[in-house]
Amino acid sequence: MSKMIAIIGGGGFAKEVIEVAESLGYEIYGIFSKDKSNIQYPYRGYLEELDKQKSNFSGVIVAMGAFNKKTLKARNNVLSFLKSNDIGQISIISPFARIGARVVIGKGVYIAHNAVIAVDANIGDAVLINTGAFIGHGAIVSSNSCIGPRVFIGGDSIIEKNVTIAVSSNILQNVCIGSESTIGPASLVLKSLKPNSFTIPSPSQVINIG
Repeated sequence: MSKMIAIIGGGGFAKEVIEVAESLGYEIYGIFSKDKSNIQYPYRGYLEELDKQKSNFSGVIVAMGAFNKKTLKARNNVLSFLKSNDIGQISIISPFARIGARVVIGKGVYIAHNAVIAVDANIGDAVLINTGAFIGHGAIVSSNSCIGPRVFIGGDSIIEKNVTIAVSSNILQNVCIGSESTIGPASLVLKSLKPNSFTIPSPSQVINIG
């Protein structure tokens, strides 16, 4: 199988994905993004051009991060385009990630450095798992969910589809986060949430100024 791949997305997150992809021996055909990228690889256009050039690479990875409903919708639009035009996705998993026994990983998944996926976890298609995240035993992370850096997801929890969980948040065990929910940075979630929930942590309070 060819190791030539295309990258969708031209921001800083794409640089991280490219670094891991190249460490795995992939060659980068080029960058496809709405706006011209300053990444060192050739800029090839956007989705229409991607479809025209798909014979030049073996698969794509969607290197577009998501942190709110707007950016998640943009990812979903790209994923729908790929499906309707029969453009295959590949998964990129850092060699420095730890993947437990019997873990199931879907298509188009990105798992960054130092992430830990514990035994029997299930990772759906097009999921992003960022640096240092921990996915507990038996947990389910459903399609197109984005897990931020240093997020903790407890064992047997369920993250439904299209959920964003921001940096340093903690989801305790046996909790279900409903689809389309947004978990703000450093949130602590102790109980299950309905779909379309939105959480923010209490801001830090200054108790002493030295």
